[in-house]
Amino acid sequence: MPALGYAYIILGKIMPHRTDMTPFGFISMSSNGKAITNLTWVTTDTPQIDHDPILDQAFQELHEYAKGERQQFSVPVDLEDISASHQDWLQVLRQVGYGETISYQELASRAGKPKAARAAGSACARNPVPIIYPCHRILKSDGDLGNFGAIRQLKPDDGRNLKIKAKLIEHEKLCWSNDAITHTNAITDVTMR
Repeated sequence: MPALGYAYIILGKIMPHRTDMTPFGFISMSSNGKAITNLTWVTTDTPQIDHDPILDQAFQELHEYAKGERQQFSVPVDLEDISASHQDWLQVLRQVGYGETISYQELASRAGKPKAARAAGSACARNPVPIIYPCHRILKSDGDLGNFGAIRQLKPDDGRNLKIKAKLIEHEKLCWSNDAITHTNAITDVTMR
């Protein structure tokens, strides 16, 4: 039975919060009641639930994505506390197609900043809502995974983070190649320990 969640208080605002098991591991999200404000993987094994329609929608869409039934998320995301330049990077990132992987260099080019591959990487690293804004689709120019900050308590090059990134890419490629008609088992166990 899930434990009752706890709301975060950030800058005087109460933020509903939910941590729940998904096919990708335990994911934690926060909401301001109107939009998702944060998504991260956690190493806990105890679900925590705050009742909030935005969190309900976000987790529902995440489970649809896991089944191969959703390629884009429609849950609102609040980027209000993020700089305008970072918001610009995130909007370009959001346009990277389902099942597609590109390099940090290509992301920079798509943003109109072809010499800013490091800035593209930095924007990915500071992404508050991975999967929704699909930074897992961005690789190094040699095809290496690069980094991924799924479990924020770990370094972005930690093997557990990279395993999650690889599984997300594998999941999308498998669903994409099957036209995402009836896909339920692309994700294998992602062990957080």
